Amino acid sequence: MKHFNADLHLHSRFSIGTSPQMDLPHMSDAARIKGVDILGTSDCLYGPWLEELESSLEKSGDRYEFEGIAYVIEAEVETTVGGRVHHLILFPSFSSAHELRDIILEHGYSQLTSGRPQLKIAPEGLFSLVRDVGALVGPSHAFTPWTSMYAAYDSIHDCYGENAKHVTFLELGLSADTQMASKLAELDSCAFVSFSDAHSPSPEKLGREITRFALRRASFREINRALQGVNGREVVLNVGLDPREGKYHLTGCRRCKKAYKLEDIIIDGRVLKTCPGCGGPLKIGVKDRIRLLTLKSHELSVARRPPYVHAVPLMEILKAMKQSQRMNVKKVYEALIQRFDNEIAILIDAPLTSVEQQHPQLAEILARFRRDAIDFEFVGRGGWYGKIKI
Repeated sequence: MKHFNADLHLHSRFSIGTSPQMDLPHMSDAARIKGVDILGTSDCLYGPWLEELESSLEKSGDRYEFEGIAYVIEAEVETTVGGRVHHLILFPSFSSAHELRDIILEHGYSQLTSGRPQLKIAPEGLFSLVRDVGALVGPSHAFTPWTSMYAAYDSIHDCYGENAKHVTFLELGLSADTQMASKLAELDSCAFVSFSDAHSPSPEKLGREITRFALRRASFREINRALQGVNGREVVLNVGLDPREGKYHLTGCRRCKKAYKLEDIIIDGRVLKTCPGCGGPLKIGVKDRIRLLTLKSHELSVARRPPYVHAVPLMEILKAMKQSQRMNVKKVYEALIQRFDNEIAILIDAPLTSVEQQHPQLAEILARFRRDAIDFEFVGRGGWYGKIKI
């Protein structure tokens, strides 16, 4: 088995709020610099992008690639019946994507006029359609307090109904990590994956969260087997941001930024929606949302999970270091990439003694990340990002 770094949730230039450089050449270049071996195509249900993908990707057996980077045919969709929920779909082939596209158009679920379409269908119905065309589907950024499974539903069964037992993966998203999600026993049969949801090929976006798979080759078929843990294929590592950086980690007020303990905002069994201090909008944090779900289920998880490593993009670290020492961030970044081949190697894999020879202060910071000993100036809450103390 070989190890492959994958980022299978992206958005093309045809999605709202994305960079015009989200095309195959720029995405592939960014993947090489980042150290990502397999990318999701993004937005494959949108006609013009689907045509571009079909004319550009080379196929070898069950593997698609562009200039040495492997691709999995992929799209994110939003279902609107029963609540707004985002789902990640992985297709085995273009023909499978075409089949689902035709069904959606024929039954009027959507006109598919954007990269990430809204479908007038419930999650359970979507799962059945996707399964019928031989593709995989699971919840995107499952714990965010909007357009996610646990924002709209209290359980995976409530979301996908009888199809819940067939869900093989769940995307953690920027708001959760393995330690948090593992508190929910109902997810024991799902593999946890970490992907970037990138809207730009910049090194601070694409590949900021990745999943490392053990596979024989970089293809949909092998990834499908890894998600089920078949014959040595498996998820071996998740890499992503510390959830404390997320905008909704703690329960807090959007207006005054005050954080609250769950016990302080539950009055007579009802969760407050406004800040007791200033009256501003109060948002339940992901940490507390998971706690509430755990208390409700009364079950304990027994699944064994691979490690989750907290990391931030290298460029963010260098920019923070620039505040205390003069440096040309771009030149330092390029020199490090030239020395270690890619960014993930620097952040996760390279011996710290080797990094120290190139940049002692960076080695010291990376050591703290690898020990999970990073402090925070501000923990995210109420729509405000957390801030790491570099």
